[in-house]
Amino acid sequence: MLRFCIVGAGFIGGVHAQALAAIPEAAVTVVCSRNEEKARAVAEPVGAVWVNDYRQAVARPDVDVVCICTPSGAHAEIAEAAAAAGKHLVVEKPIEITLERVDRIIAAAQKAGVKLTCIFPLRFMQGPALTKQAIEAGRLGRLALADAYIKWYRSQSYYDTSDWKGTWALDGGGALMNQGIHHIDLLNYLAGPVNRIVARTATLAHQMETEDTAVALLAFANGSLGTIEGSTASWPGDSGRIELHGDKGTIALEDGRIVTWQLQDAAPDEEERMLALESQQGSGAAAATGISYELHRRQLADMIEAILKNRPPAVTGAEARHSVAIIRAIYESHEQRRWIEPA
Repeated sequence: MLRFCIVGAGFIGGVHAQALAAIPEAAVTVVCSRNEEKARAVAEPVGAVWVNDYRQAVARPDVDVVCICTPSGAHAEIAEAAAAAGKHLVVEKPIEITLERVDRIIAAAQKAGVKLTCIFPLRFMQGPALTKQAIEAGRLGRLALADAYIKWYRSQSYYDTSDWKGTWALDGGGALMNQGIHHIDLLNYLAGPVNRIVARTATLAHQMETEDTAVALLAFANGSLGTIEGSTASWPGDSGRIELHGDKGTIALEDGRIVTWQLQDAAPDEEERMLALESQQGSGAAAATGISYELHRRQLADMIEAILKNRPPAVTGAEARHSVAIIRAIYESHEQRRWIEPA
């Protein structure tokens, strides 16, 4: 049994609590938030206590793992305190909003000898795993195009009712850093690494500091080209889509589910079997609250196994860094009007 502290009692903190409650090897013992009402709403259904100081929370002896579910730009300090207290780290996406702050988290975990993972639930669906296998086996042939389309929608009230969403200081960006990062991570996992980026961003439909629309052209290390199109200004919001095209096949995923599986060497019933693999596990296309806790449960179960068996988690801190590097390069390319190499 591993004992968890959840820092941050917003919607996503509640998702972590639900997911952990469904894992026999896990127990939530502490929920930390400065908002007592929200903290108790997350803590009481799972039998946890509430505290309002994260330093006190992460130092408790009844905590083995800390889930960091605060605004994105407030992850580093909590992660450093938790690692120094010897606690393993589960950090919501993005792991942090600048590479300097990402590297602080990675260094803190390495120094303390604790496990570190960042939440990217789409990695734990069957579609991405089978797609990765097909690419590595050469079944798509020479990969030519690799694209991510995240044409989502958020209302103005989504930003107006938050003191951090859509801000540079705590969100670190807009449609890409908050929403699009899931599919950007998945695109890089399947087709990356990305070598060079040229991009444009805009704020078209919202009153906010950061972008609600972005388009990027990518050059991958394997020679293929690709695009990222991300938005929170695309009503009513479409499923996030990954398309991979090679000279021997095409695979497309929507919210992690396989929707196209056309390979030259496919068995007669292979595409039908792939399309029927799994149902949609919720979607954040139209609202953040549209997601299910099931994929979080799968990733948290992987982290628990990694701790108990002393192996790396499926998504390491170094892996989580890639998506932040890509998005920061997109922002830099827009500002400098030139090709940028992700750091």
